[in-house]
Formats: sequence, C-alpha cells, structure tokens
Amino acid sequence: MIAIILFFLIGVLIGITSSLFGFGGGLIVVPILYAFLPETIPADYVMHTAIGTSLAVMIINSLNSTLNHAKKGNVQWSIFKFFFLYIALGSLLGGFLAYFFTSDILRFAFIAFLIYVILSSVIKKTFIGQAADDFQFPSHPKAVTTGVGIGTVSTLLGIGGSVMTIPYLRNRGLSMLHSVALATPLGLPIAIVGTFMYLGLGLQVADMPVSTIGFIYLPAVVGFVLGGFIGVPLGRRIAQKLPDPLFSKVYLVLLVIVVIMMIIG
Repeated sequence: MIAIILFFLIGVLIGITSSLFGFGGGLIVVPILYAFLPETIPADYVMHTAIGTSLAVMIINSLNSTLNHAKKGNVQWSIFKFFFLYIALGSLLGGFLAYFFTSDILRFAFIAFLIYVILSSVIKKTFIGQAADDFQFPSHPKAVTTGVGIGTVSTLLGIGGSVMTIPYLRNRGLSMLHSVALATPLGLPIAIVGTFMYLGLGLQVADMPVSTIGFIYLPAVVGFVLGGFIGVPLGRRIAQKLPDPLFSKVYLVLLVIVVIMMIIG
C-alpha cells in the first residue's frame, strides 16, 4: 500500500505531463522505475520491466488525455487517420525486436535517442519559434516510413510516440497545443501493442516476482493510473494557456532533465 500511495503521488505528475506534453507517462515512468524497481526484479530485466510498465500506464493516460483534449477541439483527426495505421505497424515491429536487446543496450539507446531529439530540435529554429499552425501533409511513401519508424522506436524504448511525433508535427507547421493533442491518440497503438508484447515476453521469464505480470510491475500501474485521473485535466488546462514559443522551450527543458536522470541512473 505504501508503494501504491507513493506511485499515486508520482502519477499525478505523470498525468500532468501526459496531457501537457503528450508523453503518456513514458519519459517520466521509465527513469523512475529504472531507479526504484524492487530488487526482486532480475537485474537483466529491470529496463524491460520499466518499459513494459510505462507502456501499460500509457494506455489509460493516453485515452484520458485524448478525451480531455478532444472536448476542447484540440485533436486534428485528419492527421491522426493519416498516420495511425503506419504507427501501429511499427509498434508490432518494435515489440518483436525488444526481446533481442539487453537492459543496458535499451537504456543507452534511450539516452542517445533523447540527446538526438534535443539537439536536432534546438538546431531547427522552426521548433522553438512561433508555429503557423498549418500542417503540411507528406506523401504516402514518406508517411509510411515516418509512421513505421515512430512506432518501432517508440515501442522498443517505451517512450510513447510524443518524443518523435511532436518534433515531426511541429517542424511541419503545427502548433505545440495541437501537436501535443495529436501525440496522445497516436501513442495508443504504441502503448497497446507494446504492452501486450512486453507482457508476453515477460511471461517467458521464470524468475519474475508475483508483483508483476510479464514485464509489467502492478503496484506502479495502479498508483500511476489513479494519480493520472487527477493530473491529466490539470495538464490540459495549462496547455491551453501556454504561449506557443514558451511551450516548445519548456518541452525541451523537460527532455534535458529526463536525460540527466537516466545518465545518473
């Protein structure tokens, strides 16, 4: 119960970041669980369990956040329909590949990818400037490559789609508010497919503790999800009020904090 209460308090923060930055919890859940998962989790599967738990939490938070943003008309469904299937296909590929990577490799890949996102976003001035909010649709071949790539990497690292979709949508002319609102429903196929993949892979590991189902740590899921029902509406209200250039800069600062947390370990 003590663990669930602590995870509940953290879950409020996760809920805020879910609807404010479209994270769905992944960027917060993975570093926290990597540091605080109990010693009963086999060392070789700590990162796998952190990622699997993150994806499970993402399902509820993404649904909750999507509903909150949709009520305010922030979700542009035409863009969602354009990318959804391709991201779902990439999610299947990422979940399959996860079995072939060690915990340390996944951790270092997580850190390296976030550093790349931060540096590329700073270099491209379109990310931190004022967006025209006029999305430029890519050709279908490019959409396939982008969607499958987002789904594969996001599921493999348990970060949800926002770290890739928000910079992509932003650089193609969409505002931060609409980019974030789209990142949550686009993260659903990643969360659903990834959760079942990590659950199935974890069930094949004999020495996982009773507090888990596959690579999903149940006390964290319960606490994070309950806290999210308080945090998600708060995050959406903040997102509605933030000026676009400030919104993008805060997003990048949070990514830097997450990278530092993962490096410290």
